[in-house]
Amino acid sequence: MPITNERLINLIEFNNKLDPYWAHLAIATVVSCNFPELIPKIYITRLLQLQEANKEKSTQDILLKTETILLHHDELDVTFADVNNAQIKFNSEVKEVILKESALVGIPRAINGLRSLYTTTPKSLLNEKCELLPENTFISKTVNRKDESHNLQRGLEHWNKTYGKVSMRIINDLNDFYPDLWQFIIKDVYSDVLSYGEIIDASLTSLVVICALIPLDVNSQLRGHLRGALNLGWDCDFIEVVRNYSLMISVWCGVHWKTDVVKL
Repeated sequence: MPITNERLINLIEFNNKLDPYWAHLAIATVVSCNFPELIPKIYITRLLQLQEANKEKSTQDILLKTETILLHHDELDVTFADVNNAQIKFNSEVKEVILKESALVGIPRAINGLRSLYTTTPKSLLNEKCELLPENTFISKTVNRKDESHNLQRGLEHWNKTYGKVSMRIINDLNDFYPDLWQFIIKDVYSDVLSYGEIIDASLTSLVVICALIPLDVNSQLRGHLRGALNLGWDCDFIEVVRNYSLMISVWCGVHWKTDVVKL
């Protein structure tokens, strides 16, 4: 399913409230839909938007440049030979978006998404590597998420902020299903990944989670995270905008749901 320029304009101009986040949320949705091949056009367009020289250019002009870069890959490194702080920040954030949603959509889809992103990332932004330690373990130079006692507390706080008054009921349910499931969720998902806020904060993470869940047809979990976005500071109207945005992209990707997708 190609993203035509008309559809990309719809993504960019869907609602002006989404302006800082449209690409983050679009990429979160297409990864969940397993359409990683749609990432390059979204990613490059957003990088171009953030380039100082393009601040006054029309969306149509930017999309023409995106098409040129996609057709002539050598243009990628030339166009982005020098990058600004906003582009560096966006590049880090979009990788974090895909990492965070891996716990929801699955590691294979996250790998596909990050591979697609990597193949279209300019050399000027490919500066995050891993180094091999003597113990034969790999450690990232970019972030250090592993501080287990601190992370567990952080994960519990994030969990409680998300689920509010029903947090203990959900914990009890998960323990009834299988205690190991709760331990995995809180230690490995919430503590180490979802609650990590150095790259994208809890409020943006809540929107990413919504966009990851919508294509999965899991209304029970989606309902909880729509309310969780409320608990994390977003208002009902904005959450509905995000829901409808992700729905639109999911429909483009051919997603079908057994029942209507839940709303607040």
